[in-house]
Amino acid sequence: MTHAELDDVEALLTPAARARLPLRRQLLVYLNPFALFKDASRGPAWVRERALSYNRSMRWVLLPYARRWTLIGAGCFGCTLPAEALAAEAKLFIIPAATTAVGACVAAAVVACTVTAYILLGLRGGTRGSG
Repeated sequence: MTHAELDDVEALLTPAARARLPLRRQLLVYLNPFALFKDASRGPAWVRERALSYNRSMRWVLLPYARRWTLIGAGCFGCTLPAEALAAEAKLFIIPAATTAVGACVAAAVVACTVTAYILLGLRGGTRGSG
């Protein structure tokens, strides 16, 4: 797979293309809710419109990411409580407790951004071009 194909998000929609990616890139595609979307902020107007249209048609992809990150957050939160209890007994467990708490917060932020993007991509129209 060439570098140009790696940057083409449409090529990443097939499992065979994702299987050829290095493990680090596969992990990024698995965890990044916006890895399969196009940049709608660059290029001429017609390129931006095509990218936005593509992104709107692919918004369904965000729902599995929201579920995935909800489970990650719930797992981190569930591990935080026992780690905090252990940290009260032995200071060694302060770092795991803090790490799982930060993980839960990051997961909550990712879910919030993902759901917001899903809602905004579902809206039609807007204020562009009026005025």
